[in-house]
Amino acid sequence: MVESVPDIDARLRKVLAIHFDPGCGTPYWLDRVKEIGFDPRVDVDCLADLARMPTMEPSDIASRVIDHFLPRSMRRRKRELIVAQTGGTLGRPAWTAYSNHEFREAFVDPFVAAGRHVAFPTGGTWLYVGPSGPHIIGRAAEAIARATGSANPFSVDFDPRWAKKLAAGSFASKRYLQHVVDQALAIVACQAITILFSTPVVVRALADSMHREQRDRIRGVHYGGMAIAANELRALQTEAFPNAVHLSGYGNTLFGCGLELSGAVDRELVYYPHGDRILYGIVAEEGEETGRPCYDRAGAEGRLVFSRLDETVLLINVCERDTGRLCEPPSGAPTAFRLLGVEAPRPRAALHNVAGAALY
Repeated sequence: MVESVPDIDARLRKVLAIHFDPGCGTPYWLDRVKEIGFDPRVDVDCLADLARMPTMEPSDIASRVIDHFLPRSMRRRKRELIVAQTGGTLGRPAWTAYSNHEFREAFVDPFVAAGRHVAFPTGGTWLYVGPSGPHIIGRAAEAIARATGSANPFSVDFDPRWAKKLAAGSFASKRYLQHVVDQALAIVACQAITILFSTPVVVRALADSMHREQRDRIRGVHYGGMAIAANELRALQTEAFPNAVHLSGYGNTLFGCGLELSGAVDRELVYYPHGDRILYGIVAEEGEETGRPCYDRAGAEGRLVFSRLDETVLLINVCERDTGRLCEPPSGAPTAFRLLGVEAPRPRAALHNVAGAALY
């Protein structure tokens, strides 16, 4: 059981006061407070009290205009916002917004802190192969590279929504992947790339086509965009890119990301939130706690939920497709990683060997 953390409880009370303010609050939450049956500004005082709040489905967010999730103060400062759209894995894509400092807290600071902890290389030359456009991952890749002493990454764009429309294993799917990989290989051939950031599928395809000296030059690999199997990660770490630090993350556009805090070859894949703005929780799917979100009990297993405590956008108890188990941070972890993490997040129907890297 995680004891109440004063800083987190204070942040919770602060954002509730903003978003539930009757005159200046957020339209979505002012609508929902009518059905909640109590005033969260008064009756939600600490982390454990989030169990009293209703759950949200991603469709709740996708079905509304973005202004419905912004308090009046942010609706007046739209020029300061970073707007991004989810990939739509579970249905209709949803839009959300971050202030500049919230974007950094959500996507950049977690990587910098975790990377420092596992000795991820700094100052290298990045190759990012992934979505741009409305997706936040491209902007995060640029910001992370700069925050770790590098220039903007060399990059290759691909459209994940088009890729998802192509039947797995089909000629069209293989051809599209090869089209993306060919562009990346052209960059590798003429630039001294030392850090890769892409999906496990693309990283594996690159490894299969890169020369040995090109693979040996890689010092860091960051995985995002889709789930990665533990045995696949071991193979990429020990065989494909043996000189690199390998680091995967878990999260999405709506919340930000959590990072691993271990680089060991045979590690369990566990992801931890950074700071006090994002919370990983569990909704038990059986037993007497069924349907009640829990954020403070290590070992709890069930469907994952997230809460995002930002002044720009407040999201509480959003249900994810994945299941997982809450875990205490490891001993020696950076102090900013003090909340419970999630071990082996995976879609309900997935094999037990698949763990999360469904980042952004």
